[in-house]
Amino acid sequence: MRVVIIEDEGIAIRKLKKLISEINSEIEIVVALESVYDAKKWFQSHSLSNIDLLLSDIQLSDGLSFEIFENIAVDLPIIFTTAYDEYALRAFKLNGVDYLLKPIQKEELTQAFIKFEHTKKRYSQNQLFDIQSIINQFQQTTVKFPSFISYQKDKLIPLACESVVYFYIQNLIVYAVTDKTEYVLEETLDEIEKRLPKQFFFRANRQFIVQKKYVSTAEIYFNNRLLVHLSVKTTEEIIISREKTALFKNWLIGG
Repeated sequence: MRVVIIEDEGIAIRKLKKLISEINSEIEIVVALESVYDAKKWFQSHSLSNIDLLLSDIQLSDGLSFEIFENIAVDLPIIFTTAYDEYALRAFKLNGVDYLLKPIQKEELTQAFIKFEHTKKRYSQNQLFDIQSIINQFQQTTVKFPSFISYQKDKLIPLACESVVYFYIQNLIVYAVTDKTEYVLEETLDEIEKRLPKQFFFRANRQFIVQKKYVSTAEIYFNNRLLVHLSVKTTEEIIISREKTALFKNWLIGG
């Protein structure tokens, strides 16, 4: 079996490769594509005749993986992976394509491969998966990103949370920091946490909430804690407690 992976997180790619090799060492991973752009470019320049299966994340760094299949006819079984709530995925199950909730477990991936083996005989070269139907259903259950308002003198500045690298509190004042500047917010950090999509934002400690795509590294710190580094400089070190370390790792892998 020859498999193509579409996944934008290095940690998740390494985990998938490890799980696949443990499930069946004869499965060949042809390529791991890390963005919508890379996937489109690769599919346009390579034949899919020798590919058996696609294993694709839904939320990529530059868009939804569905965008790939809107423009390119892919007559291959696709196993989608996602961090979205499993109840929202029930509608997708009816499309005959498997979906795995992150963080992916070995047993679930094994069952997905078994399902693929049982169903692949039913698909002919002229039968394409109804990708548009999947897109339409996904759009109905996709995560809504909240916006915030920063008050500066007599101005109200709208702030989309997608652009926020991290939120933090200092001297009882709450800030939202982007890669360019920081904004003062009137909401408490607890109120902000409740509004944020948990698959993308993590409450590191009492002082910080971080966004996943801006996490660059995390290193072992004193007393089995984690020291988190973001792609943007922070006011203070971000420390994950020993009790929250496992939760943070699962969140980081889950995507």
